[in-house]
Amino acid sequence: MKRPSKIRLGVNIDHVATLRQVRGGTTSYPDLMHFALEAVRGGAEQITIHLREDRRHIQLADLQLLAKKRPVALNLEMAASEEMLRFAKKYRPDWVCLVPEKRQELTTEGGLDVVKGAKRMSPMIEKLQRIGIEISMFIEPSREQVLASYEVGADAVEFHTGHWVLLKGDKKKREWKRLCEAAKLAHHLGLGVHAGHGLDPEHTRKIRALPELREVNIGHFLVCDALNEGLRKSVRRLKDVLEGK
Repeated sequence: MKRPSKIRLGVNIDHVATLRQVRGGTTSYPDLMHFALEAVRGGAEQITIHLREDRRHIQLADLQLLAKKRPVALNLEMAASEEMLRFAKKYRPDWVCLVPEKRQELTTEGGLDVVKGAKRMSPMIEKLQRIGIEISMFIEPSREQVLASYEVGADAVEFHTGHWVLLKGDKKKREWKRLCEAAKLAHHLGLGVHAGHGLDPEHTRKIRALPELREVNIGHFLVCDALNEGLRKSVRRLKDVLEGK
């Protein structure tokens, strides 16, 4: 199979909001829109946010603002709940990515069980697609979950790459094989093939070998790397203030 001419980059800015919310939302910084624009200036073709039930990072006001002033396509990650369905219908992101969500987890721990939740998710997907929103399903790279995603009418699947990133040796090779097989099946069924979670430059370079890949969504690494690349300049600026410059 011929490689697509371009793999779309979605930048997840959740952890910019995490830094803001760590003080209970009492600060206006870091400014989420500023960092969304910075991501776009760097080459992002999509901004991704996850409005969680516990509002630990992204807030409803963030969704409202980004939906109104989106600089590029907006991808809303959300649980398959009636509350989130209402928000998606009201603010109309370009994409909705349905994800699993547990209140006690530090970050998304695995893929959505579409097989188990198909009956509940299918009408939600239909309602969102009816108003022009495209749907992806955040799933493990398994044949069963790909088939279930196709059957509920999704436009794409986003494979959870977090396990593959962390695994070593033969286990990593086996997980890569699962990714390859699941991507082939998804493409054969006409589903877009996306990937995300835990990706850094090393694994982003490796996952480009998937010829079916159309999109990656990356957040944590990029926010951490931005701190690494920019802290010296910020400290110098405040030091100059202290020195009366």
